[in-house]
Amino acid sequence: MLTSRSSLLRNPEDKLKKRFSHRLRRASDDIPEVHFIGEICEGVGFKGTYVSCRWYTEWGKSWTLLEGEESSQTQYTASNVWNHPLDLHFASTSMLEWPRIIVQVWTLDSHGRSMLAGYGFTHLPTNPGEHELEINCWKPTNGTIREKLEELFRGKTPSCHLDEDVIFGKAWENRSRLTTVSSGKIKLNVNVVLRFFNDHNVLPPSQVF
Repeated sequence: MLTSRSSLLRNPEDKLKKRFSHRLRRASDDIPEVHFIGEICEGVGFKGTYVSCRWYTEWGKSWTLLEGEESSQTQYTASNVWNHPLDLHFASTSMLEWPRIIVQVWTLDSHGRSMLAGYGFTHLPTNPGEHELEINCWKPTNGTIREKLEELFRGKTPSCHLDEDVIFGKAWENRSRLTTVSSGKIKLNVNVVLRFFNDHNVLPPSQVF
Protein backbone atom coordinates (compact mmCIF):
# COMPACT_ATOMS: atom_id res chain seq x y z
CA MET A 1 0.00 0.00 0.00
CA LEU A 2 1.34 3.44 -0.89
CA THR A 3 2.31 5.88 1.83
CA SER A 4 1.49 9.56 1.43
CA ARG A 5 1.52 12.72 3.51
CA SER A 6 -1.99 13.23 2.25
CA SER A 7 -3.72 10.17 0.83
CA LEU A 8 -6.36 12.31 -0.87
CA LEU A 9 -5.48 15.25 -3.14
CA ARG A 10 -7.54 18.41 -3.09
CA ASN A 11 -10.79 18.44 -5.08
CA PRO A 12 -10.18 15.14 -6.88
CA GLU A 13 -13.48 15.10 -8.74
CA ASP A 14 -13.06 18.66 -10.03
CA LYS A 15 -9.52 17.95 -11.20
CA LEU A 16 -10.51 14.78 -13.01
CA LYS A 17 -13.52 16.44 -14.68
CA LYS A 18 -11.30 19.27 -15.83
CA ARG A 19 -8.59 17.00 -17.18
CA PHE A 20 -10.83 14.35 -18.76
CA SER A 21 -14.05 16.23 -19.55
CA HIS A 22 -13.74 15.24 -23.22
CA ARG A 23 -12.56 11.72 -22.38
CA LEU A 24 -9.17 12.38 -23.94
CA ARG A 25 -7.23 9.14 -24.21
CA ARG A 26 -3.89 10.72 -23.42
CA ALA A 27 -1.68 11.19 -20.39
CA SER A 28 -2.76 13.84 -17.88
CA ASP A 29 -0.52 16.84 -17.19
CA ASP A 30 0.34 16.35 -13.54
CA ILE A 31 -2.15 13.94 -11.96
CA PRO A 32 -0.39 10.79 -10.67
CA GLU A 33 -0.46 7.99 -13.23
CA VAL A 34 0.08 4.23 -13.02
CA HIS A 35 0.80 1.99 -15.99
CA PHE A 36 0.45 -1.80 -15.61
CA ILE A 37 2.04 -3.78 -18.46
CA GLY A 38 2.40 -7.55 -18.51
CA GLU A 39 0.64 -10.80 -19.24
CA ILE A 40 -1.53 -13.51 -17.75
CA CYS A 41 0.95 -16.33 -18.22
CA GLU A 42 -0.64 -19.65 -17.33
CA GLY A 43 -2.89 -21.68 -15.09
CA VAL A 44 -1.52 -24.42 -12.85
CA GLY A 45 -3.40 -27.32 -11.30
CA PHE A 46 -6.77 -26.93 -13.01
CA LYS A 47 -8.58 -30.06 -14.12
CA GLY A 48 -10.11 -30.06 -17.58
CA THR A 49 -9.36 -30.81 -21.22
CA TYR A 50 -9.16 -27.14 -22.20
CA VAL A 51 -8.83 -24.18 -19.82
CA SER A 52 -9.57 -20.47 -20.23
CA CYS A 53 -9.37 -17.45 -17.92
CA ARG A 54 -11.89 -14.62 -17.90
CA TRP A 55 -10.67 -11.51 -16.12
CA TYR A 56 -11.69 -7.98 -15.30
CA THR A 57 -10.32 -5.14 -13.20
CA GLU A 58 -11.89 -3.01 -10.47
CA TRP A 59 -10.78 0.34 -9.08
CA GLY A 60 -12.03 3.16 -6.85
CA LYS A 61 -14.02 6.28 -7.68
CA SER A 62 -10.89 8.45 -7.72
CA TRP A 63 -9.33 6.39 -10.50
CA THR A 64 -9.76 6.92 -14.25
CA LEU A 65 -8.79 4.42 -16.92
CA LEU A 66 -6.91 6.35 -19.63
CA GLU A 67 -6.12 3.45 -21.94
CA GLY A 68 -6.41 -0.31 -22.08
CA GLU A 69 -9.04 -3.02 -21.81
CA GLU A 70 -10.60 -3.43 -18.39
CA SER A 71 -11.77 -7.00 -19.09
CA SER A 72 -11.14 -9.83 -21.51
CA GLN A 73 -10.78 -13.60 -21.84
CA THR A 74 -7.90 -15.81 -22.85
CA GLN A 75 -8.10 -18.55 -25.44
CA TYR A 76 -8.95 -22.12 -24.44
CA THR A 77 -5.81 -24.23 -24.42
CA ALA A 78 -4.86 -27.76 -23.45
CA SER A 79 -1.46 -26.69 -22.15
CA ASN A 80 -2.91 -24.05 -19.76
CA VAL A 81 -0.39 -21.54 -21.14
CA TRP A 82 -2.01 -18.31 -22.38
CA ASN A 83 0.53 -15.45 -22.46
CA HIS A 84 -2.46 -13.11 -22.65
CA PRO A 85 -1.46 -9.40 -22.75
CA LEU A 86 -2.34 -7.01 -19.92
CA ASP A 87 -1.98 -3.26 -20.53
CA LEU A 88 -3.74 -0.71 -18.30
CA HIS A 89 -3.00 3.01 -17.91
CA PHE A 90 -4.65 4.87 -15.00
CA ALA A 91 -4.72 8.37 -13.53
CA SER A 92 -5.73 8.80 -9.89
CA THR A 93 -6.22 11.50 -7.30
CA SER A 94 -6.19 9.06 -4.38
CA MET A 95 -4.23 5.99 -3.39
CA LEU A 96 -7.34 4.45 -1.86
CA GLU A 97 -9.05 1.52 -3.62
CA TRP A 98 -5.98 0.52 -5.63
CA PRO A 99 -6.87 -1.51 -8.76
CA ARG A 100 -7.23 -5.26 -8.49
CA ILE A 101 -7.69 -8.01 -11.04
CA ILE A 102 -10.43 -10.61 -10.65
CA VAL A 103 -10.35 -13.92 -12.51
CA GLN A 104 -12.75 -16.71 -13.35
CA VAL A 105 -11.32 -19.94 -14.73
CA TRP A 106 -13.46 -22.13 -16.98
CA THR A 107 -12.81 -25.51 -18.52
CA LEU A 108 -14.25 -27.45 -21.45
CA ASP A 109 -14.74 -31.14 -20.85
CA SER A 110 -14.64 -33.89 -23.47
CA HIS A 111 -18.30 -33.15 -24.34
CA GLY A 112 -17.65 -29.46 -24.96
CA ARG A 113 -19.43 -28.32 -21.80
CA SER A 114 -18.17 -25.17 -20.09
CA MET A 115 -17.65 -25.70 -16.36
CA LEU A 116 -16.45 -23.42 -13.58
CA ALA A 117 -12.93 -24.21 -12.43
CA GLY A 118 -12.21 -21.38 -10.01
CA TYR A 119 -12.50 -17.81 -8.75
CA GLY A 120 -9.67 -15.59 -7.51
CA PHE A 121 -8.36 -12.05 -7.25
CA THR A 122 -5.33 -10.02 -6.25
CA HIS A 123 -4.43 -6.34 -6.00
CA LEU A 124 -2.04 -5.13 -8.65
CA PRO A 125 1.45 -4.20 -7.35
CA THR A 126 2.12 -0.74 -5.88
CA ASN A 127 5.91 -0.69 -6.33
CA PRO A 128 7.46 0.22 -9.69
CA GLY A 129 9.32 -2.54 -11.49
CA GLU A 130 8.70 -6.12 -12.55
CA HIS A 131 6.54 -8.45 -10.44
CA GLU A 132 5.59 -12.12 -10.60
CA LEU A 133 2.14 -12.73 -9.12
CA GLU A 134 0.17 -15.84 -8.25
CA ILE A 135 -3.60 -15.89 -7.73
CA ASN A 136 -4.80 -18.81 -5.63
CA CYS A 137 -8.18 -19.89 -6.97
CA TRP A 138 -11.09 -21.65 -5.30
CA LYS A 139 -14.52 -22.86 -6.28
CA PRO A 140 -17.75 -23.75 -4.46
CA THR A 141 -18.40 -27.42 -3.93
CA ASN A 142 -21.57 -29.36 -4.54
CA GLY A 143 -22.62 -30.77 -1.21
CA THR A 144 -25.42 -33.28 -1.87
CA ILE A 145 -25.24 -36.45 -3.94
CA ARG A 146 -27.77 -35.00 -6.39
CA GLU A 147 -25.66 -31.86 -6.92
CA LYS A 148 -22.54 -33.94 -7.49
CA LEU A 149 -24.37 -36.06 -10.08
CA GLU A 150 -25.65 -32.91 -11.82
CA GLU A 151 -22.09 -31.59 -12.02
CA LEU A 152 -20.82 -34.91 -13.39
CA PHE A 153 -23.51 -35.53 -16.02
CA ARG A 154 -24.91 -32.06 -16.77
CA GLY A 155 -21.91 -29.83 -16.05
CA LYS A 156 -23.96 -27.78 -13.59
CA THR A 157 -21.89 -25.93 -10.99
CA PRO A 158 -22.82 -23.71 -8.02
CA SER A 159 -21.60 -20.64 -9.93
CA CYS A 160 -25.13 -20.28 -11.29
CA HIS A 161 -26.37 -19.35 -7.83
CA LEU A 162 -23.59 -17.02 -6.68
CA ASP A 163 -23.63 -13.23 -6.77
CA GLU A 164 -20.18 -11.78 -7.46
CA ASP A 165 -20.82 -9.17 -4.78
CA VAL A 166 -21.00 -12.07 -2.32
CA ILE A 167 -17.77 -13.54 -3.67
CA PHE A 168 -15.69 -10.36 -3.78
CA GLY A 169 -17.49 -7.20 -2.65
CA LYS A 170 -18.67 -8.62 0.68
CA ALA A 171 -16.23 -11.49 0.91
CA TRP A 172 -15.48 -11.22 4.62
CA GLU A 173 -19.18 -11.27 5.49
CA ASN A 174 -20.37 -14.02 3.18
CA ARG A 175 -17.50 -16.27 2.09
CA SER A 176 -17.49 -18.02 5.47
CA ARG A 177 -20.93 -19.41 4.63
CA LEU A 178 -19.70 -21.12 1.47
CA THR A 179 -18.13 -24.56 1.23
CA THR A 180 -15.16 -24.27 -1.12
CA VAL A 181 -12.09 -26.15 -2.30
CA SER A 182 -8.80 -25.00 -3.81
CA SER A 183 -8.71 -25.48 -7.56
CA GLY A 184 -5.42 -24.10 -8.92
CA LYS A 185 -3.30 -21.00 -9.50
CA ILE A 186 -3.04 -18.25 -12.09
CA LYS A 187 0.44 -16.84 -12.78
CA LEU A 188 0.99 -13.28 -13.99
CA ASN A 189 3.95 -11.07 -14.88
CA VAL A 190 3.29 -7.37 -14.31
CA ASN A 191 5.51 -4.33 -14.80
CA VAL A 192 4.52 -1.15 -12.96
CA VAL A 193 5.43 2.36 -14.09
CA LEU A 194 4.61 5.37 -11.86
CA ARG A 195 4.49 8.99 -13.02
CA PHE A 196 4.04 12.32 -11.18
CA PHE A 197 3.92 10.61 -7.78
CA ASN A 198 6.86 12.56 -6.39
CA ASP A 199 5.19 15.83 -7.39
CA HIS A 200 2.48 15.06 -4.83
CA ASN A 201 4.77 13.68 -2.09
CA VAL A 202 3.58 10.15 -2.69
CA LEU A 203 6.18 7.42 -2.36
CA PRO A 204 6.01 3.66 -2.95
CA PRO A 205 6.82 1.51 0.12
CA SER A 206 10.36 0.73 -1.06
CA GLN A 207 11.25 4.43 -0.91
CA VAL A 208 9.63 5.34 2.43
CA PHE A 209 12.67 4.56 4.61
